[in-house]
Amino acid sequence: MKRKLNDAAASAWLKARESEADALPWLMRAARLAPDDPRIALELAQAQLRQGDAGRAATGFASVAKSYDIAAAWMGLALAHAQSGALAQAAQAVAALLARHCIADDPHFHAFALHVATAAGYRGIRSMAPDGTLRRHGAARFLGTPDMPALARVEGLVAWEKDGLTGWAARPALPDAPPELWLHDAAGACRAVVCGKKLAPDGTAPFLPRHRFRLGPAQLRGLTPPFTLSGSTGPQIFGSRINPAALACKPVPAKRRGKPPAGMPRRARLALLMPVYRGLAQTKAALRSALAAMPEGAKLIVIDDCTPEPALARWLDRLAAAGRITLRRHARNQGFCAAVNTGLAAAKGRDILLLNADILLPRGSIETLAAIAYRDAATGTVTPLSNEASICSYPAADGGNPMPDARETARLNRLARAANGLATVEIPTAVGFCMFIRHDCLRATGGFRGELFAQGYGEENDFCLRARHIGFRHMAAPGAFVAHEGGVSFRAAARGLMARNLDILNGHFPGYQNLVRAHVAADPIRPFRARLDAARLLTGRKSQGAVLLISHSHGGGVARQVAADMAALRAQGLQPLLLTTQFPKNPRLPYPWPALLCAGDAKSHPNLTWKLPDDMPPLLALLRRLRVRRVMLHHRLGHDASVDGLAAALGVAQDIVLHDYASFCPRVNLLNRPEPGAPLRYCGEPALAGCIACCKIRDGGVHDRTPLPLLRARSAAALAAAARVIVPSADMARRLQRHFPALVPEIRPWEDDTTLPPPRIMPPGARRRVAVIGGIGPAKGFDLLIDCANDARARGLKLDFLVIGGSADDAKLLEAGIFVTGPYREGEVPQLIEALKPDIAFLPSIWPETWCFALGEAWQAGLRAVVFGLGAQGERMQATGRGIVLPLGLPPQRINDMLTML
Repeated sequence: MKRKLNDAAASAWLKARESEADALPWLMRAARLAPDDPRIALELAQAQLRQGDAGRAATGFASVAKSYDIAAAWMGLALAHAQSGALAQAAQAVAALLARHCIADDPHFHAFALHVATAAGYRGIRSMAPDGTLRRHGAARFLGTPDMPALARVEGLVAWEKDGLTGWAARPALPDAPPELWLHDAAGACRAVVCGKKLAPDGTAPFLPRHRFRLGPAQLRGLTPPFTLSGSTGPQIFGSRINPAALACKPVPAKRRGKPPAGMPRRARLALLMPVYRGLAQTKAALRSALAAMPEGAKLIVIDDCTPEPALARWLDRLAAAGRITLRRHARNQGFCAAVNTGLAAAKGRDILLLNADILLPRGSIETLAAIAYRDAATGTVTPLSNEASICSYPAADGGNPMPDARETARLNRLARAANGLATVEIPTAVGFCMFIRHDCLRATGGFRGELFAQGYGEENDFCLRARHIGFRHMAAPGAFVAHEGGVSFRAAARGLMARNLDILNGHFPGYQNLVRAHVAADPIRPFRARLDAARLLTGRKSQGAVLLISHSHGGGVARQVAADMAALRAQGLQPLLLTTQFPKNPRLPYPWPALLCAGDAKSHPNLTWKLPDDMPPLLALLRRLRVRRVMLHHRLGHDASVDGLAAALGVAQDIVLHDYASFCPRVNLLNRPEPGAPLRYCGEPALAGCIACCKIRDGGVHDRTPLPLLRARSAAALAAAARVIVPSADMARRLQRHFPALVPEIRPWEDDTTLPPPRIMPPGARRRVAVIGGIGPAKGFDLLIDCANDARARGLKLDFLVIGGSADDAKLLEAGIFVTGPYREGEVPQLIEALKPDIAFLPSIWPETWCFALGEAWQAGLRAVVFGLGAQGERMQATGRGIVLPLGLPPQRINDMLTML
């Protein structure tokens, strides 16, 4: 699936490049299909700027500039801000560009930069030319303070391959020119390295041209390893320092275990170690939290690895002068491994708490880690839970969770301790963001091996495997929580170093990745994450109680209305809870899926899963503790049938909210195929015998395999027992009452059609852009839309069709000349309509919809619409008059004729 999306994104990107006039919609589609591709994001921002959409362009440029710091993004950001009149922000972008990028002698740029600088209160600009000359335009006071280390920095990656050094280098400030690179050996010899051809762009370096090099045996003859490579100034490139002899160690199987220590060691004092390099705000927050959380007798050792930020260096000096930290400083940048080893030397004999400089350490967390470290003689390291901690991540086990602030971090740590106490789970490796290392384990294992892992990535895994081989174990502490910003560096060299070091790790410890994969598959921390999820839900209890909503996890209009109901419940002072279904890794697995309990967003509490009916007792126990006072059954798609009895088991009333016709039609939407392979059509709602015959055609469209008489009897009983049965439209109520005559549903429209803006009127004869809004599949008129597009093209009609959303087959629509934006997130439709500027909406749904949110989206945007005369869509159109109602079954030619007239 991911490969198909990437291929579709690439195709859309190429379409944009083929036609600059139509580039914007194709780039929007490409960005929607490949949201993590910064190249597409940059080109989309440039296209938006050309179209005059400075606000959205600025957002796109800012995102790329923040992550990749390229000149084109800073320049685009400055132009976007200037175009919108935000000259102070434009000046900030120009300043960033001038500080870290060499600027060619371009009079147009200098005129623009001077204009922006003058508007911001400066009288001139200052920049670095490609030849290294410092240029000034205008007079002091100048905008632009050259960051000399950044302007001179050479980025790169080196590895040892086939008896030689191979890698690439680049100078980000002047990326197209081959950089100056120097090789130094252990004896003091120095040689220039000549870079050759450029490497092809890839995912690790989407913008940075990389100039490759290789130094074979002939070039290295007479030199003494280890080798270092760097630019003429600044730090070594990643992968350097490199020692071929160290890389040739004998492999040891990762799973091997040594004999555990015979007895518990003496309790040692603690040293907190924090290497720092850049990021003043992050480092301040991390150090302040560490100082506040330190137990008595501990000391905080900070290793300044030659920070390029003077303000950070000064702040560390003040802390050291005040006696609050022990400061060690490297004269040149040596990387994480060397910084840790410097700290270990200063903390000799102590237990170690190794900390990244982007953490928040709450009070009490250290005590939990230390207590666990001394519970078992074999424990070597302890790692807490964190929002971003690889195999120790919470709440989502695979990380990517947002970083909480200090207050929320403290709350999570308290809840974790209350829920999980001093529980432990053995893990294959500690996680280095916050790693408690007992002193005897450190002494026996040794420090981090910078000769293998250079600047870092993989060094703590190497340490843990060596400790494992001599008998120590590594524990996760689910009773502690430490926040961690984390995230993968966007620097190409950093990503390359990660891949290089993983190869080294697997080479030295065969089977390491299998060890980790087995742990991830078993997921032994999951019960403890679930306890913490439950504790968080329980802390949200309201005095008025909770309401449980039951629904599926397929999104769409059901999810939209569930969210609206949950918001209304919160406004009433109630606690809304959602029992949804957990998507399996293979979505083709048959129902039922596990049920998942959360506060509305499945990502916020992803661990409270229940395999029903077996897990019904603990689920009921938790719901009782949460004081559920009512159940709202929205949809049971994907659920085990036992959810129908939840309200009765809890002894509370149940409302049933109906979104489709699953109560009496196993096909849900009243569509059938007269025979296998025939197109879908509205069934006309025949008598029971006709429905039974329809369900015998097993083409995958039957939602419930329960015999039809039994299904309807079960539904009748459930509807009769419900406190309320809620439907969104009178049309749906009438259809239900045909099958359940005693039913008196409450009609509650999902939207208010009386507060709409005036519709836009199209002049006669004008070309019309016809928008189909929302995901479109067979039930929504997919085949009919293609027929309409083919007819319009054959007859040369002034109609252009586009789909705002995803579809059952984008390629087929595109082949028919129908543009498809790709799926959108909730709330994005207005901006897509604004950007694509359709003239009318066409909603070719062939089933009697129960509401149709897409129709409301069209009307809110001022579009008149065309629908068929059935279901809520026809009912709403007749009530508002904001478009045309067509007879169902009208041929494409007649439909197009009506579209040209609207």
